[in-house]
Amino acid sequence: MDKSKLNEEEIQLWYKWKGSFHNIFGRVIKEMSDHTGLSEGDYGVLDRLDLLGNGSLRQQELTESMDWDKSRLSHHLTRMEKRKLVMRKPLDTDRGVQVIITPIGKSALNDARPIVSMAIRKHFLDHLTAQDVESITKLADRTKKGSSSIL
Repeated sequence: MDKSKLNEEEIQLWYKWKGSFHNIFGRVIKEMSDHTGLSEGDYGVLDRLDLLGNGSLRQQELTESMDWDKSRLSHHLTRMEKRKLVMRKPLDTDRGVQVIITPIGKSALNDARPIVSMAIRKHFLDHLTAQDVESITKLADRTKKGSSSIL
């Protein structure tokens, strides 16, 4: 078997897997955005600040957890600061910057979480059997490599 090429069945499996993920993820993000006005990136930043940093993370840590480059995150944080969702504060001890969720950002996150949960349930979890959950869990564990994706 030539490992450098995919056969038709493998190609179709890949496109089904990828398409299914994008379809479900897109519906979850659309419902969240329609109900809250938050983008996928907004939610990702706010969620990580809350879950990984108890409301605050160094900008470099946030960059790494988002798997974004520094410039992309910096521009996104600027837009979020204008909407008063986050604030940035230089650290006294070194050249780093602390990103802090604001009360407005925390409220937006709290409003979004039940919508995201319901959308995930509606578009994904409600379609799975117990055996599906077990299979997906095993597959995810086997193929996972350093991913820190929250949403």
